[in-house]
Amino acid sequence: MARTKQVGSFKNCLDLTCELNRQNNIRDTYLYRNFGIMLRSKYSIDLQKHMAVCDANYIRLLKLLPQLETYRDKILENSSRRDSCFDTIDNSTKSTEDSQKSLRGLKREFCISDASAIEETVTVELTVLETFKYTNTLQIIQKPALTELIKSPIMLVRVYHDASTAEVISSQGHKNFQARYPIFNPKMYHADEKKQVNLFLGEWLSLCLREGRSSKLPLIPVRI
Repeated sequence: MARTKQVGSFKNCLDLTCELNRQNNIRDTYLYRNFGIMLRSKYSIDLQKHMAVCDANYIRLLKLLPQLETYRDKILENSSRRDSCFDTIDNSTKSTEDSQKSLRGLKREFCISDASAIEETVTVELTVLETFKYTNTLQIIQKPALTELIKSPIMLVRVYHDASTAEVISSQGHKNFQARYPIFNPKMYHADEKKQVNLFLGEWLSLCLREGRSSKLPLIPVRI
């Protein structure tokens, strides 16, 4: 009998909680649609942790694309030369431009999984789209497409060599991420959407470093 009363009281509490949540959702929707009021979330921005995530992603990208590290060292060396000697300005500028041209369009592909149900190997492709003096823009995409309903991950990442950091500027076609979003927003983003896409990039790059192998493997002679 006591057990039945306990279960009944628990059910009443659960029903009351669901009803309160429903009323809160109705209130939030009413305020937004009629007055444009969006309630702020309880998520607080931790800038130090966010920068640590972006800095770690920068290091992962340098490991996956050693050409980026070579480019960074070269432009920093050219900058130091320009500061120390004004006679070499033209030479350093020409060297920087040559480095940008050689890096632009660079593409590297990593196989992260063997043939699966779709009978194709799953690869991650990194492509340098834009090169400027201290910044590069990379496109990272997974191939082939998962299904017709689920799109493969695709991101645009901005690399800042002067700050030694990398940040996601576009994910699945969404861009211009804010540091924090309200609870109810038109695009239905999470409160920490910007943080989550950068964390996902870190997990994605870590998978490439741990499991990936270059699609252009050297030919090894086999003795028969």
